[in-house]
Amino acid sequence: MDTEKKWIDIRRVSRTYFDTAGLQIDVFRELSLEIRKSEFLSLIGPSGCGKTTLLRLIAGLDIPQAGMLSIEGKPIEKPGYDRGYVFQQAILFPWKTVEENIATGLRARHVYRERKGQIREYIERVGLNGFDCAYPHELSGGMMQRVAIARALINEPKVLLLDEPLGALDAFTRIDLQDTIRNIWKETGTTIVLVTHDVDEAIYLGERIAVMTARPGQISEIIDVAIGGERDRNRDDFIRLRRRTLEKLHLAGGPRSLVCGPGEAI
Repeated sequence: MDTEKKWIDIRRVSRTYFDTAGLQIDVFRELSLEIRKSEFLSLIGPSGCGKTTLLRLIAGLDIPQAGMLSIEGKPIEKPGYDRGYVFQQAILFPWKTVEENIATGLRARHVYRERKGQIREYIERVGLNGFDCAYPHELSGGMMQRVAIARALINEPKVLLLDEPLGALDAFTRIDLQDTIRNIWKETGTTIVLVTHDVDEAIYLGERIAVMTARPGQISEIIDVAIGGERDRNRDDFIRLRRRTLEKLHLAGGPRSLVCGPGEAI
């Protein structure tokens, strides 16, 4: 496989935790996955199968007991500005405005003076025009997630990691933000990896869907989202792909698919 097709290379990764009683929890056993440059990959699977752990490993926020992860052939050993991370809940500084929150990444990299003019561009990109000086308590949940996405994007990461950032939003806001994220991906060509429990969201946003098994997690199947033109949830090809994905997810889940193991955020 050429370099572009294994731009992020996850090779035979194993990750184990121990609970408070000392019981060993095998999150993965020799999990492998290749992520292509500039693709949008949706990662879906039963609760507790290790989706968030895999995202954290790519981000360098966690390390495996065995196996290796690399980007462009370079091992992932710690966090870096080449990877942006958006959490399930928007984690904003409550005493900072929208503009100041977005600027935090630039300040951390000591490039604020050179690039502060770009803050306006990212505020517009996520649809927050007119809210530059608003504080988090003045924003809705969806607006706060837009700030978190802009803050991750302004560092121009090679990879954007999205850990169910829309899960707590109402249906209308969620659909609107899905369109925003997809448009950003089209405009920037940033590699995006999305963890979601929502099959429709996985299909609507992803170019490929990686289905994970119940713990210990494995990639049971990669589904190509071969839908031409604009994504429409009511089209026959979308409905067929939804049915196929649900079938694969059910098979991957097995008897434990509806059971949360220790730590849902695994």
